[in-house]
Amino acid sequence: MNKSFRTALALASFCLREPSAYRAGQRQSVYGSLFGTVSDKTGAAVSGATVNIKDEAKGTVVTVTSNASGDYTVPHLIPDVYDLKVTAKGFKSFEAKGISVEADTAPRIDPTLDVGGSSETVEVNADTQPQLKTESTDVSTVFDQQQVASLPVGDQNFTNLQLLLPGAQLLGLVARGR
Repeated sequence: MNKSFRTALALASFCLREPSAYRAGQRQSVYGSLFGTVSDKTGAAVSGATVNIKDEAKGTVVTVTSNASGDYTVPHLIPDVYDLKVTAKGFKSFEAKGISVEADTAPRIDPTLDVGGSSETVEVNADTQPQLKTESTDVSTVFDQQQVASLPVGDQNFTNLQLLLPGAQLLGLVARGR
């Protein structure tokens, strides 16, 4: 057997032994994202709209452009509160403020643009945006600082907090490490 064949065989056997919690699609994420579809009042897609996402606390801005279907996606956002502003030629600006992005969540914001000058702005408060996650069936929980400080964690391993969630299970890989 040559060396490259043995390496490939070793890699294949490692992948077969990999626990199911670490297979593609089942990993936990530390980032969130925003997505949606930019349209006009008639429901027609607005392509080429500029979508700015601003972190309220840090002031950083991420800019993307809507595609031919009016869709936009802003991935890999650090959990925080964001403001969204959409501009397109021939339309009034659209703003949504106070959008809370948590780890492993993707709030959907579908801006509807009115015909008008770009100096005019339509502002939407994030409190009016739906909190229900309709695009996927996953569940997430965020522990705030008070909860972490007041919950007893036996071995001071903060990852054990996830075992307090309904439906959480101790996986084989974690159990072997104890």
